[in-house]
Amino acid sequence: MMKSEWYTNRTWSGDIDAKFEKYLKHTRDPTNKADYMQLQGGLLLDNNQQNVQDVGVGLLTRVIEDFPTEHTSVILAQEKLGDYYLKQHYFERAAHFYKIVVKYCKAQNSRSGTSTLADLKLAEALVRNGKDDQLDAAYKLIKNYPVELLKLMDNKFYYTQLAAQVCDVLHKDIEAKEFAVAALALPQIMKPVFKGNKLATANKLAGRLLRALKEIAAS
Repeated sequence: MMKSEWYTNRTWSGDIDAKFEKYLKHTRDPTNKADYMQLQGGLLLDNNQQNVQDVGVGLLTRVIEDFPTEHTSVILAQEKLGDYYLKQHYFERAAHFYKIVVKYCKAQNSRSGTSTLADLKLAEALVRNGKDDQLDAAYKLIKNYPVELLKLMDNKFYYTQLAAQVCDVLHKDIEAKEFAVAALALPQIMKPVFKGNKLATANKLAGRLLRALKEIAAS
């Protein structure tokens, strides 16, 4: 009996690769095969080693290219790649994948199978890319986002802090202040976003974000 561990590895090696490909070959159902690949690929993106991350990117790319009709796995792979490239500061690549997810959701009239935040993450990628001609598009994405989907506190904070910063860059001062105040009013808004030895970096980034929001709120 196959154990789930074969497609939930947190690291990679020649032996792991051989075992993974062996079990993958024995998986007949293309839906399962695509699902196993996108699950494994996503887990490897969280590894600290670049070569392991590259394997994750490769697996997610295989899902997209080899199983185009397995829409659930493909759209998950697209968004995971967007998240990865956003974290790596490859903002144009991130935007490319988020645009695909946003287009898919519009075509399906549903956000099922996604984080429901792809358009907000696209707005973040556009803003952080540093091109002035993309700022209006980012603003529209934020303003058109259905806020009733924001059930979790983390998501509410993500939306309000992002909106505050985008409005601030566009000199929409009243809106920027309103969003910043709303973000700061949320309880337990800041949590570590990195694991292990990157905790200090996470705390530094969190402090920087809070200072920026307080400045906007006080303006």
